[in-house]
Amino acid sequence: MTDDDDIIKQTTKLLVVGNTLQRKCSYCSREVKMELFRSHYYSIYCNSLWSRYNVATMNRLKVCHNDITKRLLGLPRWCSSSLVFARNAVNNLDVIRRHSVFSLRSRVELSTNSIITSVRQSSAYVCRPIQQRWLGLLFVQNVG
Repeated sequence: MTDDDDIIKQTTKLLVVGNTLQRKCSYCSREVKMELFRSHYYSIYCNSLWSRYNVATMNRLKVCHNDITKRLLGLPRWCSSSLVFARNAVNNLDVIRRHSVFSLRSRVELSTNSIITSVRQSSAYVCRPIQQRWLGLLFVQNVG
């Protein structure tokens, strides 16, 4: 069982919302467009729970996210995504996912609920693929 279907569903949703924003807000200022982008694209539901997926599926979501940002601003597809995000003070998909994972993980670690505490202390929680994915997203491993 993988999370690919959910990621594909979110990609489709982002494309639909992106096309709608581009069509209906083409005459809005850049600031308004970026605020609409933040309100629609910072909440990718359940992305912090994705742990089993094909890299190609996640890459499609990233490309979709980058392309929609550029189209919304009327920029060519070949321009630098990093530069677009930096100049417009919006987060890219990796940052959005890190924030989401950090938020969920913090709530789980700080919870005093007895059920969550017993799950958190079990080996099933510590050794699960989701825990490994969270650590991979949150911490940079130094190589060499």
